[in-house]
Amino acid sequence: MASFFQKRDPWGHSLSLWVVVFMIFITPVLFGVLREIRQENNVENWLPPNDPQSKVLSWHRHSFGIEDRVLLSWEGSSLTDLRASRLKTLLLGTPDEDGIYRGGSPYIQNVVTPQDAIQKMVENKIEPAEAQERMKGVLLGTGALKIQLTAAGRKRQDQTIQELITKAKSELGIVLTVKPAFKEWVEIVDESNPQAEVVETPANDDEEQVDFKALVAAIPSHDFQVTWPRMQPDSKLTDQIKQLALSLKRPTILPDSQSEKSEQNSKSATTHPALVEDCFFAVGTPIAVAIELSDTGDADHAAAVAAVKSAAFKAGIPEAGLHMGGRPVAGAALNRMVKESSWNTAYPAWQFHKRSVTLFSGLIGIALAFLMLRSVRLSCLVLLVSYYTTFVAVSVVPLTGGTMNMVLVVMPTLLTVLTLSGSIHVANYWKHAAHVDMKNAVAQAVEMARAPCMMASLTTAIGLASLMTSPLAPVRDFGLYASIGCLISLLMVLYGLPSLLQLWPAKPPKESEVDTRHWQKFGRVLSRHQVMVSMGCLVIFAASCYGFKWFRTETKVIKYFPDSSRVIQDYLFLEENLSGITPVDTVICFDETAQKNMNFVERVELVRKIQQKIAEHPEISGSVSLADFSPVTEPPPEDASTAKKLMYNRRALITKKRVFKSLTPDSEDSETETNTPHSATAKSFVHIADDSIDLEQESANGPREVTVKKGDEMWRITAQVAIMTDLNYGHLTRDLNQVTQSVLRDHAGTTHLVTGTIPLFLRTQQAVLESLIKSFGLAFAVIAVVMMILLRSPTAGLITMLPNLMPIGVVFGLISWMKMPVDIGTMITASVALGIAVDGTLHLLTWFKIGIEEGKTKSEAVAAALGHCGPAMWQTSAAVGISLAMLYPAELLLVSRFGILMCALIAAALLADIIFLPALLAGPLGSLIVTSLRKEQEAAAAKAPLLQEGKATKPHLPQAIKRTQSEKTLET
Repeated sequence: MASFFQKRDPWGHSLSLWVVVFMIFITPVLFGVLREIRQENNVENWLPPNDPQSKVLSWHRHSFGIEDRVLLSWEGSSLTDLRASRLKTLLLGTPDEDGIYRGGSPYIQNVVTPQDAIQKMVENKIEPAEAQERMKGVLLGTGALKIQLTAAGRKRQDQTIQELITKAKSELGIVLTVKPAFKEWVEIVDESNPQAEVVETPANDDEEQVDFKALVAAIPSHDFQVTWPRMQPDSKLTDQIKQLALSLKRPTILPDSQSEKSEQNSKSATTHPALVEDCFFAVGTPIAVAIELSDTGDADHAAAVAAVKSAAFKAGIPEAGLHMGGRPVAGAALNRMVKESSWNTAYPAWQFHKRSVTLFSGLIGIALAFLMLRSVRLSCLVLLVSYYTTFVAVSVVPLTGGTMNMVLVVMPTLLTVLTLSGSIHVANYWKHAAHVDMKNAVAQAVEMARAPCMMASLTTAIGLASLMTSPLAPVRDFGLYASIGCLISLLMVLYGLPSLLQLWPAKPPKESEVDTRHWQKFGRVLSRHQVMVSMGCLVIFAASCYGFKWFRTETKVIKYFPDSSRVIQDYLFLEENLSGITPVDTVICFDETAQKNMNFVERVELVRKIQQKIAEHPEISGSVSLADFSPVTEPPPEDASTAKKLMYNRRALITKKRVFKSLTPDSEDSETETNTPHSATAKSFVHIADDSIDLEQESANGPREVTVKKGDEMWRITAQVAIMTDLNYGHLTRDLNQVTQSVLRDHAGTTHLVTGTIPLFLRTQQAVLESLIKSFGLAFAVIAVVMMILLRSPTAGLITMLPNLMPIGVVFGLISWMKMPVDIGTMITASVALGIAVDGTLHLLTWFKIGIEEGKTKSEAVAAALGHCGPAMWQTSAAVGISLAMLYPAELLLVSRFGILMCALIAAALLADIIFLPALLAGPLGSLIVTSLRKEQEAAAAKAPLLQEGKATKPHLPQAIKRTQSEKTLET
């Protein structure tokens, strides 16, 4: 039967022509589809809605109306800095007669300044200094460590600073950065800046204004400030630096001759006066502004962040000193860096390797393909098919309503790799066939490539599809679209490339291009030393796998940015000088029984007690709750007079009434403005459950069931936690649970939940590990079954999987040895590498079986198989591995790690396929395959009809595994 490439249509045209016409026809359509592609990198949407932690977070946000926020600060800011109120006015606008804000940004819903919070507390009878202290680590920072010098120290201030820097470096290994002493902000009108605006902030004459100048003036005088990486005021390192500074001394200058005589009678002639008087942190500088995004801003983080930056510039905040943090900021930066990895106009055209890391990687692949295939036309066709496959596969994403994310961004590179691998194998088959019969070379090459390429693509697709078992949405999307792309790749390798080759054939190869004697020689060497080679590979495999003892995962999006990036520098400034970026919320629930047992003021004080214990945790920079906006109220003693008890109960009722009025949407007295750090109405901190719900949360003793009933009163405590540290979020969540439970255990009818971004991160880390194990295990099981069926032997199928497991075990084992965490981008490479390793394995197994069927010994079959597949495997691995290594300089670490890890996996897969697998084939694995083939031939011979001479016919080798005459000649 004629093959596809030998058939003609009714008009006499080759069917290859119609394949190429179809490829050309759909190209403009897919270009239009690609224009609609969107990005989505919201980590909080990774988990499915029915996940317990995701369900808790969704309930929490529905209850308290929590939205995305941006934390903004700038250097030199303080409570007297008018730019904070100007920024608020620019973002929100000004209220009209009806109290509706006009002229603000559509991306912003609310802005909270520390002045707002302190003002609100003072109105509730809290002293200004106490209010300022309550905002510490939330919207007020302590800034750098302030150094106050003695008189002796001021005389030699430069030398003192240099001595402090030198000693810190030599004794503590810390590099100190010196900053000038804090000075109160003074407005200087810059007439050279035409965009700067003078913004008048409306004042409320009914409110008693806080004297913020007095608060700032209370900061003790000092001579300079010092800071260092990952600075934390309450850390052990900070205490060591303080002690080091206080220990600085110098000898006194020798007195003159007259006074020297009198000094000789003194106790000591050479005292060592101290240079540093005091070291301290002071609350009040810098300050931060919390900006809540609207629905419009949440839909477009990049535009919202740009609007905030523009308003800050107009308010007089210099861009160089501006620092922003929060999920919208990181998300916008991540999307921008993903785009810049493809094309970054910030670099000039002559620095192309920086302008587009991915395109530069592709160009390197093109150059290597030319070098390996030794044919310009053949290389062009191979690369055209590879990139066209990627183009079609990526178009499937917007075509099906999907979005690109930080995981899918590596899919184009992966599909290019897979298609290039298959195409180079077909190109090599074509070379061997064209050396003998140019006319039928395409059909012959496709027949030889069909079986191994189909098996390799299908097994790779299975490995990728196994990722769809992950609970993480980006991983599932990657598994779906990459497996579809793998099938598209198979069609392009078996039909697209051969069609192009048939219409525009390359020149027949030279004799030297199909000379594989050195590969055959290498195969015979491996066969002679198969025991030593196999044992050596197994030892390396086992030693590397021991590293899994230190295996750990990482899902913080901020960790995908390099240390030099602006977003990292901003996060470090905020966390070192002001507060943690990531919030973690503890929700205290009071049921009907608890509400009867405790009046409202008692519930406030219970929440305050829990909050104070939470704030004592060393990783918590600060916390805030509704209790912060009311003064401390002690219950009257049991022997108090009836009048005092009645007064106390009346105060509790008034407080409750005032709070619950603000919770009622239709109340005329409800607050319309937000004045606290986190949407300052009581709605942000207290909520009455409008429905019953059963929730589940992990604890130290396993899952804990929490039932919230309709009418339960829920109080929210928000704590700020650093995200730039190596803090174990599991330990933090456990500590918060224990602290809260230690207080609530004595109060019937109370329970709690810990939720927010941190528990979500913890659950996502667990999901990454689950995904890695489940998807890889499923892929391994399915591919192992395929191998068992292919080799007709369960034992042989399992042994064959060893070379396929070796690249993953060695590379991931070494990563774990080096204590490097596995992120979501790194995780997907395991299943991908398994599919790539199987590709070379199947090609080698196919030709080994051909050699055995032709009567060769195991050693001869190994040599022949390596001679046939070795060049293609080497060319593919070199072209793909080196080009992927070119992704390493990418600024986005997700792309950089993927490139270098895939390069390592491809190199390991090549070594496993050309060293470990041939050694196994020359040993026990080969014997199992020989036995299986003999049984198969005997069964076929028993069923075959007898010839006239009475002899059984010889089993006929299919066309796909016949060797060309040129190969036989070269072997001889």
